[in-house]
Amino acid sequence: MKKVFLGALCVTVGLMASDFKSGLSDLDGKKDLKAYETFFQLAKSGDVDSQTLLGEMYLDGIGTDVDVKKAFYWISKAANTGDAEAQYLLGFMYENGIKVAANMPRAVTLYKKAAVQGDILSQYNLAMIYKEGKGEIKKDMDEAFKWLSNVQYSKKELEYQARAD
Repeated sequence: MKKVFLGALCVTVGLMASDFKSGLSDLDGKKDLKAYETFFQLAKSGDVDSQTLLGEMYLDGIGTDVDVKKAFYWISKAANTGDAEAQYLLGFMYENGIKVAANMPRAVTLYKKAAVQGDILSQYNLAMIYKEGKGEIKKDMDEAFKWLSNVQYSKKELEYQARAD
C-alpha cells in the first residue's frame, strides 16, 4: 500500500513540476492568462512556489486584474510555509504599506527570516533599514554592515553557482 501511495505521490509531484515549468513558459505577454490559470490551480493544490508567483501576478496584474487583497492572501500563505521569496515580498508589503498598514518591525522580522535563507533582496533591505533608521527601527550601523556583508557573501555564492552550472 505504501509503495502505491509513494508511486502516486511521485507522479503527482512530477506533474506539478511539469505544470510549473509550463506555466513559466507561458509568461511571455501573450499567454499570461494561461499562465495565471496554471499557477492558480497549482497554488490551490498547495504548491508554494506557485502561491508566491500567483501573489506576484495579482500584484502586477499579469494574466489577471491587479488585486492586492488576493496578492496578500497568496503571498502570506507561502510565507507562512517558510518560503524565502514570499517572506521577502510580504516584508516589502509591510515596509511600504501595500494592502496593510506600514509596519517596520513586522517587515524586519520577515526580511530576517528570508535573509538567513540567503535572500539577497531581504539582506539588502535590512542593511538599508538599519543604515537609515526607518520607522520604529533605530539607525544601527553595525547591523547595517552585517547585512550588507551578507549581501556580498550571497552574491559571491550565486556567482560561484552560476559558473558551476
